[in-house]
Formats: sequence, structure tokens, C-alpha cells
Amino acid sequence: MKRTLVFLALLIPLVSLLAEEISFSGGSTSMHMQQGFETITLSEGATIVSGSLRLEADTIELTGESFRYATCTGSVSLYDEERGISLQSKNLYYDRQEELILIDGYLELDDQTNEVLASAFHLEFTLDDGVVLLQVQVRLFKHTDSGAMVCKADSLRFNREKQTLNLEGNATIDWDKDLYQAQRITVDLTTEAITMEGAIKGVVNG
Repeated sequence: MKRTLVFLALLIPLVSLLAEEISFSGGSTSMHMQQGFETITLSEGATIVSGSLRLEADTIELTGESFRYATCTGSVSLYDEERGISLQSKNLYYDRQEELILIDGYLELDDQTNEVLASAFHLEFTLDDGVVLLQVQVRLFKHTDSGAMVCKADSLRFNREKQTLNLEGNATIDWDKDLYQAQRITVDLTTEAITMEGAIKGVVNG
């Protein structure tokens, strides 16, 4: 009877996972199903798939109601073919309900849809509205018809839907043999319009 109760206790959250369209695997898996403290820890090649998003890491811990939160550590890779993005980092936190990704530490972002490559040491990415906030030693490379647009800043906000870049703090853009420097720079990627504010410098080759 005890074995049957344990099996049923484990079966309920697994059904909940399937209802939330999340699947998981790992070389080693441990489960703690005390009500209010449910946790699944995956290690030795952990993988979860939630909708179009796939996460791989050395260790992934699923917690919260319906396993809302995923905390990934060690050789983290994120892939989302529907949105055309991939991420590489050493740690990653994902809130499945808010569709929010948080990373503290060095990261690399590859946005194939928008032909953007970026690196930084902090990321906040809201998948639903397509807004990416990069902070600390930000480097972003955007492919354009005029060649690579190379952006550097302390902080950079990339709106994938509106196609805008907002750079703040030691902002520079090196593009098409021109150099732009300011405290704040805004770029409309659709019209290729550049707006600069504060301590403006530049070198333009006419």
C-alpha cells in the first residue's frame, strides 16, 4: 500500500507537467513532492522543453506551482526555433508563466531572425513582448546592407518587435565607416535613423 501511495503522489505532478506542455529528461533525476515544496532536480545532461523553447544544462531545478520556475546551472544552452534565438551562459532562470529569462554572468545571444549577435554580463528577456535588456560590457553586432553595425554600451535595450536599439552609458556605434559616440544613442533599425544625446562626438565620412 505504501508503494502505491508513493506512485500516485509522483503521478499527479507528472500529469500537471504534460498539461502545461513541458517535458523533461536527465541522466539523474530526483523528485521531492511535499505539497507546497514540489521540486524536480535534473542532472547529468538535463533537458526541458516548454512550447517552442528548449533548455539544456548540467543541472535544471523545476519548482513552484505547476513547475513554473526553471533554474539552470552549468553549460546552459537555450534554443527557440519559433522565435529564432539561442543563448549560451553558465546560469539561467526562466519563469514560464511570465515568459521571463534572467541571466547574471557572461552570456552570448544569437538572434537569427534579426541577424543580431550580442554579448553581455546581465540579461533580462521578456519573450512575450520581445524586449531584451543587456547590461555590463554590452557588445552587439547587427547585420545591415551597409555592413556590420557594431554597438557598445553599459546598457542596451533591444526591442525585437519595434526594431529599435536604445544604448545608454559610454554608447558607441561603429557603422559604415562612421563612428558615433554619446551618453545615449537610439537607433531605428527600420529607417536606420540615429538619435544621440549627451556628450556627443562623431566621425562621419561623407
